Amino acid sequence: MQLKYRLYRRSNRSNGTFYAQNCDTGARESLGTKNRAEAEKLLQAKNDAHAQPILSRELAKVYLQAQDPRFGKRTWGDVARLIDGAYEGSTKERFQKFLRSAPVQRLMNLRLVETSSGDFLEVFAHPKAGVSANVQLRILHNRALDLEWILRPILSRKAWPKIRYGHRQGITREQHQAVLKATPNKEYRIYFELLWHTGGSQTDIANLRAEDIDWNTRRLFYARQKLKSSGQGNACLVIGEALESVLKQLPSEGPLFPHLRELKESKRSNYFWTKRVKAGLPDGIVLHSYRYGWAERAQTAGMPEREAMAHLGHGSKAVHRAYARSADRVTMPLEWYESQSTKKLIDFQAELAKSVRSVA
Repeated sequence: MQLKYRLYRRSNRSNGTFYAQNCDTGARESLGTKNRAEAEKLLQAKNDAHAQPILSRELAKVYLQAQDPRFGKRTWGDVARLIDGAYEGSTKERFQKFLRSAPVQRLMNLRLVETSSGDFLEVFAHPKAGVSANVQLRILHNRALDLEWILRPILSRKAWPKIRYGHRQGITREQHQAVLKATPNKEYRIYFELLWHTGGSQTDIANLRAEDIDWNTRRLFYARQKLKSSGQGNACLVIGEALESVLKQLPSEGPLFPHLRELKESKRSNYFWTKRVKAGLPDGIVLHSYRYGWAERAQTAGMPEREAMAHLGHGSKAVHRAYARSADRVTMPLEWYESQSTKKLIDFQAELAKSVRSVA
């Protein structure tokens, strides 16, 4: 094993201070002594301190490779391919865009066992590294850790840069009406109305079919496209009068939005952007604002969190609260809940007397 440091003293000063010179960089560090014997001991200690972690790592690799021959050969690209194979739709597209991005290109060919915290920090330091790079790299790192392809975290939890999302703004009723006035296309107008009443994601609503509606039970069912592969995130909505009036304008069989379902998310978003500009609405309003707006309205109206989560297909309270955080926190008075509880109680004596009279 090559030594990390060598002994150095300026040739023109036979009684000068000894230095430890880095064999890789040439940098010199004073050993604080002019005595050669002391300097050699100090140098040996520095070389031993450097060699010990490397020796321990190499020994660990030998033991682990005996159990898993590919342990020392796997790269971050191997982890990425495993994750990518389980993704579908827009989630897959976003992940592949992350893999193609400049900040992570070098990382893909780097072996897991040779990765240091500095390699991750280089990704975050890249000018094009944003929120997506932070989120996706955490997914990549945690999957490798779960599979025991790495034995300890590359970065501790506190060392990860904080994720700072941009401002999210829910659309208001007035803004929604302004968008409708600026939208001449009938299919898009009904589509925006359905987003307003359901709070669904743009892809989920665009892919709705008439078969998802059960008019007997007045229920609207659909599976979240984003979570389809995991079998989670199913949404079930009770059809109220306002939602019914919108659904009645759509086809009675097959896709509800035959044209819109064939478009990419970016196309639908761009169309909304043009109408948002025409309506004079602020930049913070995007197509996804319908989802935030619904969550905010639900919280303001006092809808129980578990019901709002089920309605939106959220499996995480943290995610749901992030959507509803801009809402005014309103709670109903205790007397309202007491009155509702009273309405649910059955007067058995009165019901019994009523049934006796009906029989007689």
